[in-house]
Amino acid sequence: MWQAQLQQWQQWQQIPASLTQLNWPQWLAIAGMSSAISSIVVLLVQGLKDRVTYRRERRDAALEVAISLEGYARVCRAMMHRADWARDELDRTGNREAVKSAMLPAFLFPEKIQWRRLGHRVVSDLRDFPARIHAGREDLGSFADYGDPVALCEEVSVECAKAARDALALARETRKKHGCVPWRPGAKDADLNRDLLTFISAAEEKRDARRNRQTMSVGPAIISEAAGADSRIALQ
Repeated sequence: MWQAQLQQWQQWQQIPASLTQLNWPQWLAIAGMSSAISSIVVLLVQGLKDRVTYRRERRDAALEVAISLEGYARVCRAMMHRADWARDELDRTGNREAVKSAMLPAFLFPEKIQWRRLGHRVVSDLRDFPARIHAGREDLGSFADYGDPVALCEEVSVECAKAARDALALARETRKKHGCVPWRPGAKDADLNRDLLTFISAAEEKRDARRNRQTMSVGPAIISEAAGADSRIALQ
């Protein structure tokens, strides 16, 4: 019994000697290097997580913007149909009240959009869009007070088509620059952009033709009026 205790005591006495034989500076350096490597790995992993989170939030913000613009394009197309109905109703019944329902729809982005996640140039273009829509509504409002109701319905249709075209272009650019999936419209909206471009082109050709007719009709009147003035001066 006492021999086992003596042997255990001798082993405990040998531990301080083995500790003094260790190269402590080297062990401390290894431990410090391991700690530094662990800290770097933790920082890299955390930075990677933050980057992934930032990209996800950026895509979410861009997607929210694109969806609101695409929804506005659909609203504008519906207003184009309403303007056509108002014009037909005016021609059929002479009721001007139907024309009052035809107007370029207002537009505002959702308040929850995190603009700080998006690029500065993209935000500048996007924030300018509601202002342009507001200016268009003001112009149409002035035209509604003094212009021809039939012409107003035509102007509303054209301005709605242009606003929808611009909204789809902004949505497409926003999705592309921020890595969002492309817009996949349903069968009803599959040809929306092409239909808008076709309508705008036809409306502009119609407008130019009407202006040319007005110019041609005004020209002879001006000439005849000038000739009459010359004859009156000669008689005097």
